[in-house]
Amino acid sequence: MKKHLFVIFSILFLVIYPEYVSLSNPADSIKSVQRLFPVLNPIKELQADLEGILDNPDFANALVGVEIRSCETGDFIFRKNASKNNIPASILKLFTTYTALEALGPNFTYTTNFYLDGVLSKNGEYEGDLIVRGSGDPSISLNFYENPLDLIEKLVDKLEYLGIKSLKGNIIGDASYFDNNYYAPGWSNEDLIYPFSAPVSALSIFDNKVDIYLKPSKELGEKAGLRIVPDNSFISVENFVKTSGNSINSGVIPIKNNKYDIYELYGEIQTDSTNIIEYPVNLSILNPTKFFLSLIKQSLEARDIKFRGALLDDEEIDYEIDYKELQPMYQIVSPPLKKIIDIINKKSHNLAAESLLKTIGKEAYGIGSFSKGIEKIKETVSKLGIPPENLQIFDGSGLSRYNLLQPKYIVDLLYHINNIDLKELFINSLAQPSKDGTLKRRMTNSKAEKNVFAKTGSMNNVSNLCGYVRTKDGEYFAFAIMINNYILPESLAQNLQDIICMRLSSFSRKPDQ
Repeated sequence: MKKHLFVIFSILFLVIYPEYVSLSNPADSIKSVQRLFPVLNPIKELQADLEGILDNPDFANALVGVEIRSCETGDFIFRKNASKNNIPASILKLFTTYTALEALGPNFTYTTNFYLDGVLSKNGEYEGDLIVRGSGDPSISLNFYENPLDLIEKLVDKLEYLGIKSLKGNIIGDASYFDNNYYAPGWSNEDLIYPFSAPVSALSIFDNKVDIYLKPSKELGEKAGLRIVPDNSFISVENFVKTSGNSINSGVIPIKNNKYDIYELYGEIQTDSTNIIEYPVNLSILNPTKFFLSLIKQSLEARDIKFRGALLDDEEIDYEIDYKELQPMYQIVSPPLKKIIDIINKKSHNLAAESLLKTIGKEAYGIGSFSKGIEKIKETVSKLGIPPENLQIFDGSGLSRYNLLQPKYIVDLLYHINNIDLKELFINSLAQPSKDGTLKRRMTNSKAEKNVFAKTGSMNNVSNLCGYVRTKDGEYFAFAIMINNYILPESLAQNLQDIICMRLSSFSRKPDQ
């Protein structure tokens, strides 16, 4: 009905004001009317609606930056504070994963190689070292395998097949593919105990973390039971958590020794009449290489293969290993990069993103460091017209609070990606409402549910959402919505983002029927 009224109104207007008539192009005549009466222009209506949504007193003291651009026409649909610097949080993963696809290719794989350097005697005793050489593979985890220890069991199978009954030597972990800087600048010391700040190493397993599950005792005041995944003797846990009938005071406080993998757990967990509920506590480990080696040692001993040596990392040996003289006796090959990027973008996996960053630096410049990976990111996006000097980047995951990005540069990146061969692969790596990932519980049962593909980015007082929206016409918009410095519950910031996405997904360039 609105469309018919607009057409009738346009005809009457052009009859009264013939100077706006274009005989050569009647469409120009309609555009003239739209310019004079913007309320009838769908873009103008959209812009007015977005302004109204953002004119929210709850965020009057916050920094809200928004940019929306059509991927098909290149037109800028909406801009607000698009040139202001914001802390991107995990939005930075878009830059990391794009650069990885460009620099390494979607089918790039990691390899973890195992070598024997010694001699096997007739009685089954191996005199020499078992060497593990990492290349930064972040996939030896529960994200990709039902049980990553199965990969270690296959190594032990190979040793048994070779007739090895005891190992008289050391197990050496070579993580020198990356530098020995586990943490990037700007990471909070308070966060280092948690898996989202796990140390970045060229030898990683189980995401360099342990999952501790606490189970209430049947008696109030009694110590809670616990189990650890993976079950291991590398870490030490002092459990002081009690069973309580008071849900208000329930909570577990972990304390970690800064030099050794020793943890203390304090607090209370609520009693459970079903005897089923377990309370998870996820903690990062301190020394990834030694953790990896300890799980190998544990598997050897479980198979009655005696081990009479030490667990050493590459910094604890006084010689350089000559790999030209050795052949791998076993190898773990990662899934292709495109599968790893799926996990990084959908689940916002920090360790995998940081491993990718250091890999980019190693492959590009021969140095597996945060700084060299960042150098490659800036070099890559500079080819898209994004000025590298305006990007402040300190890591690959966005965990650093020193990172600063402008919404317009994020949209520039997304706009470019929509016009390259890797477009479908990249867009499908992003989270979607109601599907597995960080948007699983957002925008469900709305028009946006099947039309939003985006990356979230959150930390204290930061909530961002950037990606693509498919409109009612099937047109793709690249968008960035960045909300910094707010002091309200994060759910309110997310609601603001979701409302914008729902409005965009219902947008049509054609006036309503």
